[in-house]
Amino acid sequence: MKTIKRHSVAPSKFLMMACILSFGQRVNGRKHFSNLQKSLSIHYSSPRQSVAFQSVASISQSKRCGGTTDFRNFSIRTISKSSELSSNNEGYIYNGADWRTNPSLNETYYVPSVILPSKHVHSMMQNKGGENKIAPFLASHMKEFENLHPRIKLVRDLESTGSDSDGNRKAILLDNRICMQTNSKRLVESEPDPGSEICLSAAFPGMSIEAVHELASKSATPGPIFPIAVKYTQQPLQHILSKLLPEEAQPPPTGFEQIGHVVHLNLKAHHVPYKELIGSVILDLLSPKIETVVNKVGEVCGPFRTYDMEVLAGKPDTTVKLNEDGVHLEFDLRNVYWCTRLSGERSRLLSEINKGEIIADAFCGVGAFCLLAASKLGCTVYANDLNPAAVLSCRESAKKNLKRSAGSVTVNCGDAFDFIQNLGSLSRLPDHVIMNFPLDSASFLGVLRWWPVLDDMKDVNFHLYTFARGDDPTGDCSEDLDDKFPPRDASEVAIDLVADGLLPEGGAIEASRNRRSLLDRLGCKVKTTEVRDVAPGKVVICVSFRVTKALLKVMQGDFIDF
Repeated sequence: MKTIKRHSVAPSKFLMMACILSFGQRVNGRKHFSNLQKSLSIHYSSPRQSVAFQSVASISQSKRCGGTTDFRNFSIRTISKSSELSSNNEGYIYNGADWRTNPSLNETYYVPSVILPSKHVHSMMQNKGGENKIAPFLASHMKEFENLHPRIKLVRDLESTGSDSDGNRKAILLDNRICMQTNSKRLVESEPDPGSEICLSAAFPGMSIEAVHELASKSATPGPIFPIAVKYTQQPLQHILSKLLPEEAQPPPTGFEQIGHVVHLNLKAHHVPYKELIGSVILDLLSPKIETVVNKVGEVCGPFRTYDMEVLAGKPDTTVKLNEDGVHLEFDLRNVYWCTRLSGERSRLLSEINKGEIIADAFCGVGAFCLLAASKLGCTVYANDLNPAAVLSCRESAKKNLKRSAGSVTVNCGDAFDFIQNLGSLSRLPDHVIMNFPLDSASFLGVLRWWPVLDDMKDVNFHLYTFARGDDPTGDCSEDLDDKFPPRDASEVAIDLVADGLLPEGGAIEASRNRRSLLDRLGCKVKTTEVRDVAPGKVVICVSFRVTKALLKVMQGDFIDF
């Protein structure tokens, strides 16, 4: 267990003074204000780092309409240097159990307000067409309140003073930056009406003249200071982790994959020593929707493209239930390959398919795309996968999802090479063949030479996924690049991989690069789509092309028409 010490800071003096100010404690004279500023600057230090709480007070003098009582509004902003009690401070023990006791997690901010008649509140909160001059000064623009969930309430009720008007007036929270400094030129010695432009300008020196004018036109007056408590449960996950993790584990993890009730992490090496802490925080913030947090161990490998995982927090249950665009899936993450980020690609590919067509999926996995095509478009789908666990999940999901559908899914468990070869013997060739095995899908294309070439044969649309990297002119293979073969981008490399799988170089096929034109001469109509990044410079490309009679003839050695 790694132990890091931290001072526990409880600035009670600061909070007490803030409360006094928020109730309008009268302070007279420049000397008193100077002393007040000094008393509101509290410094804490440790051998490793200094943390300073600074408070900025902005004073406005005014007089209540028809009365003799002076009041003063103070805006107090808590600033915590060095990431607010940075995790480098000493005195705090980090583990997966007691992190909730970290004193820096829950924050309190003191923000100013303006009081308005209730009838004007709605118009003050709207900003259609950018005409509202007050909108830029609302507290919602404070960076401390960004990405909070739930968001803070900008409109607040006022404490009752027994006046009949209390129920007809509301307070609107403002950005505390408008009270960070006092503009002496805008203060006056007299005590004007608190709803006047002079009073409002003095109370909110950072506010634009146009905004002050709009407030004055709606009978607004400076309001009290509101303490806004922000619980850790409202704050973004990354913000919480940045406070808890020590310097050597910064920056915190930036993303994860959610699969049903499971969060799947792929932690970097410097995060691994704190994996239980990270898992515990994620489970706390995302429960009850999330029940299990796992971390990938090792690399995707083996014939089934699966990987080992360890449970960091929650129950050790990795059997998930998903709903993708109305299709219900259930499978065990430990036994099959699944990528939530491919959901958008499945939708894109589905848009290229017509109702009632025949689809063949050579690497179907748990069958997400197959079930979408069958249930939404009434397609006849022939599916295949080498993984028995994936095939079982696909079959069970087909039973549940296709009870009232015109489509059908027939699932085979076997080698994709045999599956693709057998497609050629169907009475009707598929309209589309899906080959989503980026690691080595192009190597299966050679099996097409066993397809019979019939006079009435129709073209078949293939959609093949492959990893690809663009050529690096400065790399080890740069000597192979010359004027004849300029550097290729990732899409051109992917097309060449497909061309090599269909028409290996040698014999009548000349050695070449940039072979799109060769395929297009055979009617293949090649096009590419970049699907996603998997590593720096490495992407997944979907190469779509047509398998034509001319292509099959050349693959079978008939070069008469080539």
